[in-house]
This record gives sequence, C-alpha cells and structure tokens, in this order.
Amino acid sequence: MLEPFQLRVYKEKEDLDEKISKLNEFLSGDGTRNLALEDLRLLSDQFYVMHEYSKILSRRISRF
Repeated sequence: MLEPFQLRVYKEKEDLDEKISKLNEFLSGDGTRNLALEDLRLLSDQFYVMHEYSKILSRRISRF
C-alpha cells in the first residue's frame, strides 16, 4: 500500500508529463513562429527543466 505522499508524487509526475507533452506540441508547431527569440529560448529552457524534473520524480518513484 502506498503512502499518501507517494500517491502525490505519482500524481505530480502524471500532471507534469501532461504539461511536458503539451509544451512539446506547442514548440513543435507553428505557434512559435510569432514568438520573440528570447521567449522561444525561455520556453525551451522550461521544457528542458520540466523534463529533468520528471526524470527525478521517476527515480523517486522507483524507490517506493
């Protein structure tokens, strides 16, 4: 049986992965054409950090 905090970690990763997927779709689409270069860089940085965070959550979950 999982502890409540473990369930929260699973939920957090699930939510984060959904946001990563949506951001990836946006970055891969035509919506980025109208963005300033700095905004595109920031979104790319955000995508990278979110992905790293997801990997950390995966590592935590593997220890449950």
